[in-house]
Amino acid sequence: MEHIWKVYNLNRTISDGVVIDVTYGCESSYEGTSTRTIGDFTMVGTPSEPGFIPYEDLTEDEVLVWVSNNVDEPAIETANSASIAFMISASAAVTTEEGTPSSWGN
Repeated sequence: MEHIWKVYNLNRTISDGVVIDVTYGCESSYEGTSTRTIGDFTMVGTPSEPGFIPYEDLTEDEVLVWVSNNVDEPAIETANSASIAFMISASAAVTTEEGTPSSWGN
C-alpha cells in the first residue's frame, strides 16, 4: 500500500501572508486500485512568532509537517487501506456483466 500526502491549497491573509487554512490530501493506492481523503484545518499564527516562514518561502515539505502535526495520519491511512481492500474484495465478487459484444459496433 502506498500513501502519498499532498498539499492542495493554502489560504492566507493578504496583508501579512499568514497561512490560515490548509487543504491536504492522502492519496493511497495498491495494485491499480486507489482512493484519497481530502481535508483541511485552520492555522493560527502571526509573523512575529519564532520560526515564521514567509508565504513565498514555504515548501510543500514544511507544510506537510504542519499536516502531520494537525491530522491523525495513521487513522487516515488505515481508513484508505480499508477502503481499497473493500473495493478489491467487491470487485473480486462480481460474477456477471452487462452489455453487448463490441463487434456489434454500438
